[in-house]
Amino acid sequence: MLAGVRVLDLTDESGWLAGKLLAELGADVVKVEPTGGDPGRRRGPFLGGREDPERCLRWLALNTSKRSLVLDLESEAGRDGFRSLVARADVLLESLPPGWLDARGLGGVGLRARNPELVHCSITPFGSEGPRSRFRASDLVVVAMGGNAALTGDPDRAPLRCTLPTSTFHGAPEAVLGVVLALHARETTGRGERVDVSLQECQLGTLMGGPGQLALRGRAPRRSGPRTGRTREIWPAKDGHVSFGLRGGPARVPGLVALVELMAESGMAPGWLRALDWSRFDPNTLGDAEIARLEAAFGEFFRAKTRGELFGEALRRRILLAPCNDAAGVLAEDQLRARDFFAGLASPDPGVRLEHPARFARSSAGDTEVRGRAPRVGEHGAEVLRDWGDTGAPRSTAAAPTGQTHDRVGSGIFAGLKILEFGSGAAGPLVTRPFVEQGATVVRVESSRRPDFLRALPGANPFGLDGSPMFVLLNAGKRSVRLDLTKPEGSALARRLVAWADVVTENFAPGVMARFGLDAESALRIRPDLVWLSACLFGQTGPQRHYPGFGGQGSAIAGFNALTGWPDREALGPYGTITDSLSPRFGALLVAAALLERRRSGLGRHFDLSQIEVGVYCLSEAVVRASANGEIATRLGNHDPNAAPHAIYPCAGEDRWIAIAVLSDDEWQVLVRVMGSPGWAAGADLATLAGRLARQDELDAAIAGWTRGFEAYALMERLQEVGVRAGVVQDFEDLLRDPQLVARGHFRRLRHAHLGELDFELSGLRLESHPPRLERPGPNLGEHDAEVLGGILGLERAEIERLVRDGVVA
Repeated sequence: MLAGVRVLDLTDESGWLAGKLLAELGADVVKVEPTGGDPGRRRGPFLGGREDPERCLRWLALNTSKRSLVLDLESEAGRDGFRSLVARADVLLESLPPGWLDARGLGGVGLRARNPELVHCSITPFGSEGPRSRFRASDLVVVAMGGNAALTGDPDRAPLRCTLPTSTFHGAPEAVLGVVLALHARETTGRGERVDVSLQECQLGTLMGGPGQLALRGRAPRRSGPRTGRTREIWPAKDGHVSFGLRGGPARVPGLVALVELMAESGMAPGWLRALDWSRFDPNTLGDAEIARLEAAFGEFFRAKTRGELFGEALRRRILLAPCNDAAGVLAEDQLRARDFFAGLASPDPGVRLEHPARFARSSAGDTEVRGRAPRVGEHGAEVLRDWGDTGAPRSTAAAPTGQTHDRVGSGIFAGLKILEFGSGAAGPLVTRPFVEQGATVVRVESSRRPDFLRALPGANPFGLDGSPMFVLLNAGKRSVRLDLTKPEGSALARRLVAWADVVTENFAPGVMARFGLDAESALRIRPDLVWLSACLFGQTGPQRHYPGFGGQGSAIAGFNALTGWPDREALGPYGTITDSLSPRFGALLVAAALLERRRSGLGRHFDLSQIEVGVYCLSEAVVRASANGEIATRLGNHDPNAAPHAIYPCAGEDRWIAIAVLSDDEWQVLVRVMGSPGWAAGADLATLAGRLARQDELDAAIAGWTRGFEAYALMERLQEVGVRAGVVQDFEDLLRDPQLVARGHFRRLRHAHLGELDFELSGLRLESHPPRLERPGPNLGEHDAEVLGGILGLERAEIERLVRDGVVA
């Protein structure tokens, strides 16, 4: 889809995944490395345990499909060579500190003068502008400042992050989406664009609108360990952990009943448990003793079974239960193998082939596949200079065919684009939010007979299906039309809306849309230019495609739970259901890339997006490490094998914490001086990373003794002033008043008819010439029936009233 787009990749590890995504969407991505290679190549683990920049497993996992060229940007010759490449590039992707390029005469003004059509995308911890834009950070600091750490972990210990960097997993697809949006804009304006991506803002997406609900909740939630709400989500099994939400509601009742039946067959369901009326089960109405009795019964059963035994029965009986896989479990998943999800790539050792996710989504055009192994240092220098040296080469993109331009300058890049949305929950509908921000018309097809479960979330709500704050926050700017798709007239009207749309997105279980006569294959035969995205937990094919589940199961199966927690305690998983926040970003960039390619070819596509596969794709490093060395990445608390100290420490006040990450020996010496050069820090062994790693627990205790005497924000400012990576662990209240988020306009206050004023969030990317727009809260159910049925489909008022009476519009 991005064939012909030329990308210069100047990213460090925080942007490697973004360049990989661009390459696997078809762009020619050239990784520009300094002499000796990207410094990230020198951080382990290494293939076979042998330290070598060509054997870094993280590099081999996250830089597939790219080419490599060496340029020394500290030399004038290197800068001249870079400027020559910029003149032929479509995109510059970088994750350098703000001002780094300017200091070397390579700033945006000069680059734009050399190539006015250049799209320049920068990925930074906090964005390129604002009071904290020059703060130094790492994934640990971003996750702390972005709100997720405050809610991840046990209440009696420090907040937590996932062992692998979730901030970059969210930032990468958002950066690529920004690049593709800018390429769309360039088609209309003929000019390049600056794309500014804040990893902190991207990380807020994991909170699913939580800060915006603070005014209604009255207080920010706190860490609850393996629990979600009042009941357990993560349970010890005989050989690990499983995810199972002990909660009520229509979607979960059948699974609860089936699980109790399974327990009874094993002789492990007491009579009182079998006698419960699960259709009325609501843990919020139970006392602590009742919940403890339930958890004891379920917990005893889970501990008696292996993860495989439990998951096998869950698949057969449609129970919402999943194993908390490690990388070995992921590689053995039958569903992933059936979908040919893993590809074997060559490695620096001729006898070793690395298993690697073959794609992050399936495309009907087969154009989202990994295209080759990661490059050796400077491997393609001469080749790139030859390929990019043809000054007569045509531009990578072409003017849109008649009727396919959606950009109206000043109205948003996607003004005029029509999107039809089916489904429920967060993961599917969040795909379309970035298009709303850029002016697209998004119509949600809903029904009161089977409402979106987000509309029906439990809690005090006098407004019924129109009073769910989570639904209102996540569906801002959309239109809602009621259609009962089980009725022939309802599905016929939906097919007319498909004919109206440019894009259709849906996240029903496989086969549901086809039962309504709304399958992608039939639609594409009628409308070859239609872009259709199907998103679900396991994907549209494979033996487990019909397994019901939510993001909690996706996070467990993909491997995130096993990678989050303390080594001496249970697996936890990052707060929220991380595949619910990851997969929409990948879905959005797929749709945007397909629309860009459609400008040239006039053809659309059908995408099959699996939440689990997106999660495993992000965790490519864990998969590659397991296949290369048999090494199984596991939860490390807040520690990191390439940095020390690297942890979250207590500060003055109740539940106040600060994240500190030291990534080099020089940074350690700076921290020692800030602490007043205490005697315990003077040991010669602590001057090296190896020495500090060997004494991490001792270091953490000593540093915690120092940080306890400081107010968190004052200490953060003090450390950042001298270049130490540090950030306060922020909760929802902190985020709403965060000066960096305020300066970037991350929150927009809008009034909802029932809920009053709420704080709505924007995405983590900013386009210089196309600021995001958000003008309306999420819709009431059927709020736009007349507008959609009358204005779009042309039905008369009397006909709409008849459809309401007949229950078609309901």
